[in-house]
Amino acid sequence: MPHLWVAIPDSSLSDEQTKRDKSIKIAQFARACSIFRVKRIYIYHDPLSQFEKDDPVLLRTVLRYLDTPQYLRKALYPRMAHLEFAGILHPIKAPHHKPAQDIKTVKAGDVRTGVIAKVKGQLFVEAGLGSLIPFDGEGFDGKKVNVKFTSPHPNLRAMEATDLDIFEYWGYEVKEVPSVVKLVSSVDNTTVIVASRKGTYYKNTEAKLAERIKGSENVLVVFGAPRHGVHEILAKEKSSTRLEFMINMFPNQATETVRLEEAVLGTLAILNSSLLSKN
Repeated sequence: MPHLWVAIPDSSLSDEQTKRDKSIKIAQFARACSIFRVKRIYIYHDPLSQFEKDDPVLLRTVLRYLDTPQYLRKALYPRMAHLEFAGILHPIKAPHHKPAQDIKTVKAGDVRTGVIAKVKGQLFVEAGLGSLIPFDGEGFDGKKVNVKFTSPHPNLRAMEATDLDIFEYWGYEVKEVPSVVKLVSSVDNTTVIVASRKGTYYKNTEAKLAERIKGSENVLVVFGAPRHGVHEILAKEKSSTRLEFMINMFPNQATETVRLEEAVLGTLAILNSSLLSKN
């Protein structure tokens, strides 16, 4: 199964008036992406929309916060205005959000997310087990890291885990890019899908898209802004980029618009049911 990525604009919150409503909308993005195993969320700049200067910071901060296991949040996120409404947001509860665990039950080969702590020149990792665990590797104080335990209690030690050590969905990463054009032109071996009301109906391109995905390492789904579609943003950037898969996922929609959070959830659900779960 290819890695699934999504791209949303930094103007994603422009149709919400309060920080509370914006925070709830971000949580809907985080939940949708986690349900369908999105590995990476790109935030690209929207040159057409007007939005509050702080919106992109709020967007990336809350997305990253929600992806962080609860036992690490105090260590990684001090009290800040951007997280004022974090307490009312629905948790993700993805596999990497491990519950509290008795340190004596940890086995060699177990994987958890932790944060590196440097004590008297030695590296340890805080992994929500009630005490710091010696860390064999390199890193800096405060670095978030996935760790694999290499020996059991009472001689518990950890090292940085690789992708080969992780067999479950392990959350998403958040990256910011200057434009959708630069994003699309920079990804290799990736099938790019643009969700657009002006696109081809999904069923008319499903077979071709399925064949393309079979040979791709990644699938990137690009969404437009609350008030502007991707095609308008590309036109503003004077892009000559040819996008093969510009697809209308909601033919015969009865509402004037499909909200961005609805488009993300609906599109990922359709792709998962039709294509991604079969590749």
